[in-house]
Amino acid sequence: MKPSVYVVVSMLHVSDGEAMLFVNWAHYFDRLANPQVQMPKIEKCCPTLYAVMTGDDVDGVYECECRPDGTMYHGFALKLEVPKGLAILECITPEIFSKGRLLANKCLKMYLELQKNPPFPAWKDGLDDVWN
Repeated sequence: MKPSVYVVVSMLHVSDGEAMLFVNWAHYFDRLANPQVQMPKIEKCCPTLYAVMTGDDVDGVYECECRPDGTMYHGFALKLEVPKGLAILECITPEIFSKGRLLANKCLKMYLELQKNPPFPAWKDGLDDVWN
């Protein structure tokens, strides 16, 4: 059996009419201690990750920290417009599922970039903390 990973995409209300899809990477990016030195290496090794982290992702995926329950979560998100006045479960549509797949696939692509060509050795080892 081949090793596998799975991605959990959470949906959170941001405000009335706005929601966010979010994938938690926990404390993985605490490794980014010196961005001026590390980001050029990330750009070369992991172009998708670099685009997301710099706000240049073509699909609008961005790096995000949030505290929905008081605990700090760090990961990647995608903003969504949703109908005003509805509960979060009432906002789920086929389009939302499509956006969720897009975010999950983007995270998987970043995972594979980090696994196959990590900018720093400890970054590959740290993937097990998040993904297993």
